[in-house]
Order: sequence, then C-alpha cells, then structure tokens
Amino acid sequence: MRMQNKILPKPKTRTSRWMVTFAISLVLLILVLGFSFFTALRESQINSRQLALNKQVEIAGKDLQKHFEAMYEDMVFFVNNLEPWTYERTGNEQLAFEKRARRIFNNHRELLDTVVVTFPNDYVSFHFDRQNNFIKTVYEKNEDIPIPTGKIIDLHNATKGVGIQVRLNLARYFREELSNYYLGSLGQKLIWQDEVFSVFSDENEFDIVKLDDKTANTINREIKDGLKGYAKGNVFALGMGSESYRATIHYYPISLVPLTGTFAVVFTQDISNIGFDVYNTYFYLLLGLTILLAAVIIVLYQFINRIQVANSRLEQYSEEIQELFRRQSLLLQESKGFIYFQDETGKMTSVGDEVISVLGYDKKEFLSGFKEFVSREDKERIDGLIRQAKLTKEDVLETEFSFLKKSGDWIRVKIFEKFIYDDLGHFQGNVGICTDIQKKYEAEQELIKSENRLRAVLDSLPDLIFTYNYEGVFLDYYVQDRSLLIFPPEYSQGKNFREVIPEPMKSQLVDIFDKIINTGRSQTLEFEVNLPIGRRIFEARLFKLDDDRIISLARDVTAQKLWEKGLREAKEAAEQANRAKSEFLANMSHEIRTPMNGLLGIIGLLENTPLDGKQKEYIKVIRDSGKSLNSIINDILDYSKIESGMMELNPSVFHLKEELESTFKLFRGSIGEKQLDFSYQFAKDIPEYVFLDKEKLTQVIYNIVGNAIKFTPIDGTIKIDIGVEELMNDNIMLEFSVFDSGLGIPKDKIDLLTQPFVQVDGSNTREYPGTGLGLAISKKLIELMGGELEIESEIGKGSKFSFSVFGSSKNRVELKESNELQLSKSLGFSYLNMADSIPLKILLVEDNEINITFMLMTMEQLGYTIQVAKNGLEGVEKAKKDSFDLILMDIQMPKMNGLEATKEIKKMGHLYGAKIIGLSANAFKEDINAALDAGMDGYLTKPISVEDIAKVIKDTFDKNKKEA
Repeated sequence: MRMQNKILPKPKTRTSRWMVTFAISLVLLILVLGFSFFTALRESQINSRQLALNKQVEIAGKDLQKHFEAMYEDMVFFVNNLEPWTYERTGNEQLAFEKRARRIFNNHRELLDTVVVTFPNDYVSFHFDRQNNFIKTVYEKNEDIPIPTGKIIDLHNATKGVGIQVRLNLARYFREELSNYYLGSLGQKLIWQDEVFSVFSDENEFDIVKLDDKTANTINREIKDGLKGYAKGNVFALGMGSESYRATIHYYPISLVPLTGTFAVVFTQDISNIGFDVYNTYFYLLLGLTILLAAVIIVLYQFINRIQVANSRLEQYSEEIQELFRRQSLLLQESKGFIYFQDETGKMTSVGDEVISVLGYDKKEFLSGFKEFVSREDKERIDGLIRQAKLTKEDVLETEFSFLKKSGDWIRVKIFEKFIYDDLGHFQGNVGICTDIQKKYEAEQELIKSENRLRAVLDSLPDLIFTYNYEGVFLDYYVQDRSLLIFPPEYSQGKNFREVIPEPMKSQLVDIFDKIINTGRSQTLEFEVNLPIGRRIFEARLFKLDDDRIISLARDVTAQKLWEKGLREAKEAAEQANRAKSEFLANMSHEIRTPMNGLLGIIGLLENTPLDGKQKEYIKVIRDSGKSLNSIINDILDYSKIESGMMELNPSVFHLKEELESTFKLFRGSIGEKQLDFSYQFAKDIPEYVFLDKEKLTQVIYNIVGNAIKFTPIDGTIKIDIGVEELMNDNIMLEFSVFDSGLGIPKDKIDLLTQPFVQVDGSNTREYPGTGLGLAISKKLIELMGGELEIESEIGKGSKFSFSVFGSSKNRVELKESNELQLSKSLGFSYLNMADSIPLKILLVEDNEINITFMLMTMEQLGYTIQVAKNGLEGVEKAKKDSFDLILMDIQMPKMNGLEATKEIKKMGHLYGAKIIGLSANAFKEDINAALDAGMDGYLTKPISVEDIAKVIKDTFDKNKKEA
C-alpha cells in the first residue's frame, strides 16, 4: 500500500504536468495559429489592394498624360492653321476661327483656363465663366491682357506672325481626371510635383500632404529616375498635426510636355486597421487567455524572441529579393526585353516569360528553335564573337542583330551576355538579356538617311557653306567651286576665322557672331573680295545651326549686282525720257494752244460781225479746220494723261437716256449727209439715273459712234443697243453694242485698232483721215471705268463694237443744268455789251501779242476797256498802283511767271477782294493744281471762247456782290 501511495502520485503529477503542458501548448498553438492566420489574411488583403492600386495608378497616369498630349497636339495644330488676317477681315473666316476655338475648348474643358490668341494687330482671349458661358475678349494691346497665373504654354508660328498662350488649370484637370477612380473611404489621390505631395481642396487650390522622411526620399528618388512602384510608410493626415497612419503608397511618373518639371500620380491606402475589423472579437477572447498564460509566455519569451528575430530577418531578405525581382520585371517590361540562360554547349536552358510579348514565341518554341530565328550571316558573326570572347576570357558580350518574330516580321534586337567561368577558368555557360530596339534602330537608320540626304543637298548647292563653333573655329565646309575662295578650305579647318579672315570682313564677322549668339536671329553680310578670277561680290547669311554651331551660306551675286546696276541705270534713263516727254507735251500744248487761242478767238469775234455769204463760208472753213486741229491736240494730250496714269474719274449723277440722246443728236448732220439708217434701243430695265463719269462715257460713245458713221458708206445702217446687268446692291454694268454695215476690218488688223497712232489704212492716200487715237483713248477710258472693249468684224458685212462700263443706279436725283444753260439764264440777255449791267475793273496779264489782240477785241465786244501788263512783274506793279475786280493771269511769261505774280499779289492785304483767273495752254491736272495752290481763284485752258470769258466775268461779279 505504501508503494501505491508513493507511486500513484507520480503518474498523477506527470499527467497533470503533461495536461498542463498540453493545455498550454494547445492554447499557445491556437494563439499562434490565430495570429498566423490573421497575419496571412491581413497580408493577403494588403497585397490585393496593392495590386488594384498599382493597376489603377498606372491607368490614371497614362490617361492624364494621354489627355494632356491630345490637348497639346490640338493647340499645335490650331496655331499652325491660324491666319494673321483673321480679324482684319469680316465674314466667314472670323466665324470659323471662333468656332474652332470653342470646339477645342469644349474638348479640353477641364484642362484649359484661358486661351489668348495673338495676331499681328489683335489679341483675342477665350474662357468659360462660372455660368458656363463661352466668353471672347478682344484687346487692342498686349499690355491690356491680365497677368497670367498658373502654368502657361506659349506656342508661336514665326512664319505667319501669330501665337497662342494657353493658360492651364491643373488643379481642376487633376481633380476631374482622378475623380474617375474610386479608392474607398481609406484611399487618397495625390499629385507629386517637384518632391511635393498635393491633394485637392477646392477648384483651384492644393493642400500639401506629408510623408515620413524615409518614405518620401525613396519615392522622390524613384520618381525622378522615371520608375513606377509602391512603398509602405506613414502619411500625416491633413488637419491632424503630427498624427499619422500606416499606408501603402503607389506612384506612377508622368510627363506633361511641354511643361517643365516632373509629375506623378500617387494613390495611398490606409492599411493600419486592415484585418482588425474581422478579428476584434477573436482578439478580445484571446486576451484573457494571454493574460493567464503570461507566465508561460515570459518563460518562452527568449525562445520566441529569437524566432521572431530570425523571421524578421527572413522577411526582410524576402522583401528585398521580391523587390529586386519586381524591379527586374518592370525593367524588362519597359525595355521590351527578356532574360535567357545557356549552358557551356550553347544550348538554351531557360528563358523568361517576357519572350512571348517580345518575339511571339512561347518558351518551348524559343528553347527548341531559337537558332532558326536568326539569319545565317548574323548567326555566323555571333558565333565568331562568342568564340573570340571565350578565348580571351571576356566577361561580357554586347551586339545587335535581326530576329525573326513569329508573325514573320524581322526586328532589330540587342543582346547583353554575362559569361560564367569556374575557378579553373572553364566556361560554364552564360546568362543574357535580349531587348527589342526596333524603334531605336529605325530612328537611327532614318537619321543616317536624313544626314546623307542633307549632305547630298549641301554638296549640290552652289553656295559656299562653312560651319563654326561659337568661338569662331572652322568645323566643316561644303564647297562646289574652289575658285571662289580666298584660300583652300583645308587651310582654315580647326582655325579661328579671326586668324585667317582679313579686315574689314573680320570685324564685321565678330559683330555678327555676337548678335547671333545673344539674340538667336540670323544675320546677313555683303562683301567684296579680290580673287584670281577677278573681283567678286558675295552675299552671306549666318544663323544658328544648333546650340553649339553657327553656319554661313555665301553666294556669288556679282552678276545679280551688275544686272541691278544696269536696271537702275535703265530705270533712271526711262524716267528721264518720261520727264522729257512730259516737258515736251507741256511745251507743245502751250506753244500750239497759244496761237490756237488767238485763231479760234478771232474767228468767234468775226462771226459776230456783219459778213456776206462768201465770207461766212470762208469763216466756217477756218473755224472747222481750227476745231479739227484742236481736237487732234486734245486727243494727243488725253492719251498722254492716260498713259502716265494721271487720268482720273469724276463721277456724277445724271439722266442716262437724255444724256445719250443728246450725244446722238450731235451726229444728226453727218447721218443726214450720208443718208444712214441710224437707230438706237434701250433695254426695259435701264435705270433712269446713273452714277458714273458722264464726260468720259460721252467721249467714248462719241469716238465709237463717230467711227461707225465715218466708215459706213452712204445708205448704210447703224444700230445701237444699250443694256444693263445688275450686280450686288445698286451696282450695275452698262453694256453698249454698236453695229454698222461698213466695209469691215481684216481679222489680222483688229488688234491694231486700239493701238495709239495706228489705222487700218496707214497710207498717205487713205480715204478716212484721223490721228488713230480715238479707239486707243476709248479703250483706256473703258478700262478706267471698269469695263472692256470687244471688236467683231467681217469684211464686206460690217463691224460690231461692244463695251461695258461700271456704275450704280439711282432712283432720285437733282440734275444740275449745263454750264451753257446756267450762263444763259443767269445773264438774262446777250453777252454783247454786258459791261453796261455788270461793271468790273479788269487787268489782263499776257505776253503773247496775238492773245492780247484777241482779248482786247473780245473785251470790246463785251463792252469793257481793260488794262494790260505784258509780264508778271509788270502785272504786280499795276496791281500795287490800282485796285482791280478781276485779273486774267497768263501762266508762262518772261521776268516773272503767273504763279509767282499771283503769290505776290495775294500778299497785298487791300487786294484780297480781287479774283485771279489763270489763263494757260497747259491742260494737265498738275498744272491746274499748281495754279490753285498758288492762290488763283479759277483756271481757263486755251483756246478760250467769248462765252468762257463772259461766264468768268458774271461769276466774279456775283461773288463780289455776295462778299460785299
């Protein structure tokens, strides 16, 4: 029994200990399993969220970058299609421009704040206000545009002189774009720019978010290196001071060209409480057991601590290895590459999963047949490189070759292989990375082609082309003709132009180099040099080739300069000849019109004297001959005015039908003499009143109808049709057609009709005399009035002359009476002895005796006794001694001409009331303007009729009466 009493407790004790140990072990096991399960679940949730965030941040970054690039491309297209005259014209161009601006604004509404478009003379801005109204603002000056804020993109089109300033609202853009991504209540969306993490607070503002220094430094470094990724760290919440939470932080670098600086999209997720919400109850139940087992935990603390330290180190090493593999995978993905392994025999033993995305082959296909995908030439070359590397114990091999993809396309790849040797130096195999460089290869090949094309172009240019660095050292040359060089180009290579170029060209080049480097603008230089082939003139243009070089293009312009010199001399000779012609015409006008004035004036006086029938017949012959001669002179002078561009239009409103019918009546005598069938017809829609140059239209009709009458035989037919074509507004085109049954004109002579001084029959015995200027003047006048002349003719059947003139129609008009009618009504009686009713004191200043005689006889018929001065100086003296109502002043006189005499007389204050009328044979407009500028009150062109003088006297009398 005592043995039992001694033995039984022992098993009980052992059992209790075992049970306690088992219980403790079971609870501990449950605790460990629960903790492990919790940790695994928590890590699983974190990893799941990391994968989702990593994908979302990449998509968000690419979307931001893509939309920004689309905006920038639209703006570049917009500025390249701007026209500098858009706001200088009115109509569809301006409307189309504004529609295009609004369309671009709508496409990028969240990114664009304001767009300012700069034209040569206008500045226009566009923006949306808070009510979403599209606002356009036009500024007169660039200084009127409000000072911009935020990010700005400046785009310019230097060729057209236009530009665009794009003002961006990045806060709104980032907020709108990132609002498409949901991160949950524990997530936060940030933008990284220049080491600053920002979150949006309202439409235009950012709030800065802080990270712990270690995490921030890591993220800043990788973003600057252009790497995407994630990290775990502490995020300090906004408005919470130093309080922070544990978060997983994912980032993706983006480039917003052309903005400077680096941007990145950053998504954060609070992981501090992940998993605890599920296991809160579980942990509270275990808490009591943990307290009961505290003693056991204390005993086992050292052991567990060692395990935890080991696990911590293992986890750290695992994370580092995982991070290395992640970065390697990212690097291979970004570089379009894959990794592979080969043994010592060259057999491919392993290849990375990326091979299918690069070449299209799966692993099995690549491992078994990779040698078949390389061309024979490249394979032999690579095998030779590997053999050579093995012989020389090289560690690495790097080369490029072409690889056949599964799709059948050849791409360029680059391989980098690391050779492995054992301790004895025996080759054990190699590991390599194969990278797709097709785009880079194509770009390099295109660059080579471009450089070859450029060199071919430069080699073919006749210019002397040299390149220099910024210090002026000769770098390269392209020269076709070495005979144009001062010295061989090889002599200057590597030398500074200051050492080889002589003065003064050296100083000019120094100044030009400074301007190009400081302003970036191209410069031109013209210089002369003495060469063995003779003296040559060159024109050079220098400009920046890039940031390190300057290029000069010099061209031999000797022949061009000689041609320009000859052209200038020819131009000066032509101008001198034109001046001589003008002087000749002016002198001819004066010399012929002066005696014509006396001749026609005397004839006019003779007609008012008692004459018998024979005398009247003689007077009529003399008068008609004088008028014919005067008409010829007028034709010559009119054509001279037209040819020199001095003829101007003087439009007025007049009754069209009445004026044309009056003109047709002038031919009544000729029509009756030749017994012609003469008719004219107006279209139904002919306007009653028109606005155009009446005198020139009458002159054209007089010439063309007169020619038709002249060249139509007796009993012939002449028909005139007058039509109209209505244009925009009240504008019209009057159309005239003159048909005659004359002899007709040979077709080879029609073009000669409108040439000056040319007639179909140019012989001395021609039947129809004339100057040959009528049609030439008519054609010029028609073109001056906006129309054209057409001639159709057939020998033996007649001719058709068609022409048109531009004008406008009028519904109501007040017609002015003709000068003759006004004179008749204002006088109320015959101009003979008009001095009885219109007393005036008159001074005649004239040097020509014939004209003096004519004027005295004319004044005698009018009843006036006048004083005479035979030159301008004598006229001034008479004006000083006596007061006159009217002074008739010749222009060209000895001692003092009429213009100088007028100026002197106008200086006399007590004679301001005297009216001075110029008398001259010069009918050019500049002569009339010179007379009026000198102070004359009117101008009469010789030959002068009695009626002209009577009209001047009456007008002077009326003006003096009103001023009194």
